[in-house]
Amino acid sequence: MTIGIEKENLEFLTAIGAVREALRLSKPFYVYVLHRPDGEPFYVGKGVADRILQHESEARNTRRLTHKLNVIRALHRKGDLVHYRFDGFFDDELEALARERHLIQKIGRHDLKLGPLTNQTDGGEGTSNPSEESRQKRRESLWGDDAQDPERQIANSYFRKLASVQSVTLKPANTFRRAAALRRNRASFPKSPRQAATLVASAIENRVMLCAGALIPRRLAVDGAELIIENGVGCDMLSSEMIELTDGTPTREILRLTPSGFNYIVQELGADFLIDAGILLPELEKR
Repeated sequence: MTIGIEKENLEFLTAIGAVREALRLSKPFYVYVLHRPDGEPFYVGKGVADRILQHESEARNTRRLTHKLNVIRALHRKGDLVHYRFDGFFDDELEALARERHLIQKIGRHDLKLGPLTNQTDGGEGTSNPSEESRQKRRESLWGDDAQDPERQIANSYFRKLASVQSVTLKPANTFRRAAALRRNRASFPKSPRQAATLVASAIENRVMLCAGALIPRRLAVDGAELIIENGVGCDMLSSEMIELTDGTPTREILRLTPSGFNYIVQELGADFLIDAGILLPELEKR
């Protein structure tokens, strides 16, 4: 279902040649909307030149994980086409930016639970690269940096945006004096939000899509600081059967997410959060 736009007024283009022809005849600035095949909009942008076509190219040719790119990749896997729509053409860039902001507000952003759009800003960023800008703003919203001891505070600030805990499970690599291998240290142990947030932290930074069987590295880098998942929570995750080990090289283990671990993460952190973070594929089947 299309939200915020009268469906009968929509004119979609799916052929790249038709999009390029429209661009050739247009004014310098334009506002465009990317739609799913059922007509629902999933991204609004302001463009010049062939900006409208760069999203599909980015989805095919980069490993960057965002909600928008994951929607496009999921459509491609199903053999579906992105539907393009030009909302308007402008001589004045400020008018185009104002229209972009208006449409985003009218249709609504998914990350704010206001609508279906994968945009993670309110628009009006000028000619800057929206995907990179959105990614950086998303990083800044997930963790702050009121640091004193830089690497320790990076780890603390980052992790506490994902889980309310007294003890942070990510430690600077330079604090590991001896390599410690992870092992199952109890017959059973309950899953916990702390374990879920630990795996999500590494998945975000290592650009790993979450699913049963996903391979998540024990090491991650945040803002230039190399961090390692601490021994205790690593052993707890093995005991709770959140993960299994593949590569068991001490401090460089690769953690395989179990089906029950995956289901717990989605239940605990919420599908919407994981989709907006770019590490969970959005559901394309509409109910």
